[in-house]
Amino acid sequence: MRAPSSTLVLDAAVLVAAARGRSSGAVLAVARAATLVTTDRVVYEARRRIALGLKQPELLVIVDALVSEMTVVPVAALTASLTQSEIALRDAVASRNGSIKDAHVLALAWSVDADIWTTDRDFAGSGVASWSTPNLMRGLAASGLLANW
Repeated sequence: MRAPSSTLVLDAAVLVAAARGRSSGAVLAVARAATLVTTDRVVYEARRRIALGLKQPELLVIVDALVSEMTVVPVAALTASLTQSEIALRDAVASRNGSIKDAHVLALAWSVDADIWTTDRDFAGSGVASWSTPNLMRGLAASGLLANW
């Protein structure tokens, strides 16, 4: 297994899972081993899913605490590469769903030369490495970047 990149882009599903207690420890551990970045749209989507979808607004404080450990990039700063990232996601063979809703995540990964931390398969075949939480933790531990996990 190759080591994850030193910069990781988080998608909304990782933040939602962490807020629900599934991987908040992982987010904090990875933040000590790598630079975490995301987009303002990811933060908005995660907060919306928690408050309106899950109807658990009390978890928003956890999202805010986790987001404070990362750099948040405005989607407006990624406009130059959004069209290309939409095309790459639409044509990605592995996901085959044609969804381009996460093009901003892929554009950010391209712009900061990062891997993507996600729970979806939407980025498979897009040309950027994507990591599930268990594989990310194993990859960081194997590379010596994550102690005691």
